[in-house]
Amino acid sequence: MPAGRPSDGLAHVDRLEGDEESKRRLRVVLATLTGEMIVVDACERLGVGESRLHDLRRQALEGALAGLTPGVPGRPKSVEEPTGDRLGELEREIRELRIELEAAYVRTELALGMPHVLTPKGRADIKKNARAARKALRERSAGGGSGT
Repeated sequence: MPAGRPSDGLAHVDRLEGDEESKRRLRVVLATLTGEMIVVDACERLGVGESRLHDLRRQALEGALAGLTPGVPGRPKSVEEPTGDRLGELEREIRELRIELEAAYVRTELALGMPHVLTPKGRADIKKNARAARKALRERSAGGGSGT
């Protein structure tokens, strides 16, 4: 005799959630599977024909099989896919940010190439700074040429 606790058998059905009639029908179907009851007696108890009993048994087994199918492991992803409206909004924001980036690039180039344009001072300072800026630009372009 195997060691361990004896099985509760069909009493497991009593612990399930559901109405009593469904539990009674499940106990009868399971009893036919375990050999505790013959098909003719089960049909009589349920008030159905043999073909209906076989259908009930198949449905019960398919439900059990579906319940035992392993699911996707891990926690489900919580990232929401953007909806059509949200997607359009994000695309507009990307366009605006690209325009702002290009404008910042142009401002930087102006500041490096013509600093007097962005920081106006007195006339003498502008000419002096312009000369210095042109000289620095010539030195940069002469020193960092095209590599030839």
